[in-house]
Amino acid sequence: MGSSSWAEDPWVGERYEDYAVEPDRWSTGYRSPRERTVSYVVLVDGRVVDTWYEPLTESPWLGDPRVEKVERLWRHEPPPKKEVAPWRATVDWLEHVVGGPESLDQLTSDPLPDEELTLPAEAVGDGDVVARFRRSGEVLDGLAGVYFDGEIRTAFRRALAAVGVDLIGGRVPEDPVQAAAGVCWAVGRANGVLAPAGRVTQKVLCAQLGLASFPAAKGRTVARLLGTPQPPWVSRPGTLPDIEPLSRTDLLTSRTRREIIALRDATVAAEARAAAQRQGSDA
Repeated sequence: MGSSSWAEDPWVGERYEDYAVEPDRWSTGYRSPRERTVSYVVLVDGRVVDTWYEPLTESPWLGDPRVEKVERLWRHEPPPKKEVAPWRATVDWLEHVVGGPESLDQLTSDPLPDEELTLPAEAVGDGDVVARFRRSGEVLDGLAGVYFDGEIRTAFRRALAAVGVDLIGGRVPEDPVQAAAGVCWAVGRANGVLAPAGRVTQKVLCAQLGLASFPAAKGRTVARLLGTPQPPWVSRPGTLPDIEPLSRTDLLTSRTRREIIALRDATVAAEARAAAQRQGSDA
């Protein structure tokens, strides 16, 4: 059989509507995906003997208050997802990193001062909790001296003081080295000095601390104790460094804050350019 073209088709002049298949009675009630219908099912001795549909607007159920209670969410189309400008996504992320729009606007790059470790009010005396607390501080000071700097040391001490009782002062004695490693993970990643954003890897820290594996899970626990949960509408743009957002500035070094300020200023400039382009197109 030879192939045929549309020009050789003997039905080319026919209307395809004339040959449309008649829909069966199971689908005749659905006039449109948006139209709500009433379904009727007739049972005799528990067996279905008949079914039919009719539009809600033509049924006696229209206006019945029980109808609205059974409305299904799938009947509503979700609102269209609003396209977010790249600079707006960056601002949302930076606000979460530093703890809100006011913190972002007022951010400065002053260096963190050299502070001594401050024990929480609950850690008093010379008991076991205080001893473990001080030991964790010594471990963190050692890591800061070998791999980081004085500002990171201050951030370590502040973070340990903020979470120390919850992390160390429980009924089950916490290994001070493990606790220190958790603080190092949270603060180090918040400042981008640990891999993947930084040069210091967990393998290197394990060797320094004498640990078989790095307690990253404990680090995430410290981050949760220090920070604020990430809102569902905020996500890190792929172009920004992979850092741990703690929603606070007192644990960020001057270098980290300078980088955030540079990104903040770049978004302000991008917003101004976008506004100028809109005004130009409206003119």
